[in-house]
Amino acid sequence: MAGTDATLSLLAATDQPHTQLPGDETAAANEQDKLSTFRLLCLNMHAFNYGLFYASVGVLLLPEEALHMFEQQHAIFLAVMLVLAGVSQLISPAAGYASDRTQHSMGRRMPFVLSGNVVLFICLGCMYLARTYLYGYVYLVLLFLAIVALNVAYTGFTGLVSDIVPAEQMGIASGIMGTMTALGAVVGLVTLGFFVKLEMAYAVYAVSVIVTTPFTWAASRETALDPADCKPYVPAELLSAYWISPATHGDFYWVFVSRTFYYMGVSIQIYILYYLRDTMEDKEIADNAQSYTAMLCILSQSASGVISSIAGGVSDTLGRKPLIYLSCTVMALVYIGYCFIHTYEWVVALGLCYGASNGVYLAVDYALAVECLPRKDDHAKDLALWGIAAFLGTMFGPCITGPTLALVGGQGTSHYAFRGYVAIMGFGVLYSFFCGFFIYKVRRHGNPHPSPREGADAKRQYGSIMNV
Repeated sequence: MAGTDATLSLLAATDQPHTQLPGDETAAANEQDKLSTFRLLCLNMHAFNYGLFYASVGVLLLPEEALHMFEQQHAIFLAVMLVLAGVSQLISPAAGYASDRTQHSMGRRMPFVLSGNVVLFICLGCMYLARTYLYGYVYLVLLFLAIVALNVAYTGFTGLVSDIVPAEQMGIASGIMGTMTALGAVVGLVTLGFFVKLEMAYAVYAVSVIVTTPFTWAASRETALDPADCKPYVPAELLSAYWISPATHGDFYWVFVSRTFYYMGVSIQIYILYYLRDTMEDKEIADNAQSYTAMLCILSQSASGVISSIAGGVSDTLGRKPLIYLSCTVMALVYIGYCFIHTYEWVVALGLCYGASNGVYLAVDYALAVECLPRKDDHAKDLALWGIAAFLGTMFGPCITGPTLALVGGQGTSHYAFRGYVAIMGFGVLYSFFCGFFIYKVRRHGNPHPSPREGADAKRQYGSIMNV
């Protein structure tokens, strides 16, 4: 408890409001609402844990565990594991709906963050036992429960950030969230790829949960929801949490569709290992494609984290949409570049460019989503839909590009012809275009100014003219 008290004291000290000057009550009030950089970092520690888990579990852990427990049918059971991970995303809107209506002394969001992390921690220990004693089917159930818990906690976390971060700091907060996610991914890939045996991954994930959760809790300082503001649970509303359209969600719908296409573009990256194996002129690279792919991922994620830490603040000045256009353009150029190279040095150069573009997107993606939320007081379920967009993109993308690679590049062997990779890179360019196109349909530019409806309400209330 002493460590937690010390953390709380430090957080409180870094968030003390400036001395109020006579005649400047408004400025002082706004200053009090701002969060220190240290508190924003602590708040986003949960993103580090989320990035560490998701970046490594599908790429490194599950393929090995499928081979370990289902040796004769490991390809089929790896697909089963990935399907279970995808289906678990469906818990998020329901968790968000419940979070928006929760009356708890700890607030609306932290009970979901803490309970999700506790269940995740327990499941990790049980998963280790199941894989040790080769209880494969038990492992599948535990994997599903673990990722459900992870998604519940992340739903509470995204709602928490949008609750307590003021609008003028949302770009910075979004940038820090992207940086922490990328940093977690790098730590996970490096640790599990080079320093720790994969069977110890469960201990790494568990330690990450234990270390990061107290920081997010200490930085949250949530208060209980006022009973007068608490909305009832309505089954029809819960079902509507899984529906999104322009009529019901306005600009948020276009953010959702754009994000889906962005992650369809990101899904092209899963074929980079095959790309290195089949197209590199250097036999050393082709024969050790897995190791070189891991190094490429680490470099790319590192570039993403560095750029994300900068781009969030820049978006507060330039707006969110221009940076998303930039990200889409660079990603499209990267995929075009893959069609003309045959050396690993160029692959690394393009990988760094891709990582930088991804960092730009991560820095502004969340901020734009929050600014386009249709209902500010009932938004955790909508942010859960925003999270599902990434899952839909990474699911639908391979459904198109996988058969395309086999059809265009198939040679009757386990290797694919270069023309197959040109075809799927073309889809990457197309996905990038549609990502930018649908963001163009967002009326708000991602700047912290009121929407037209909010402006009209303000005009009626104050009788003044506002530039919207």
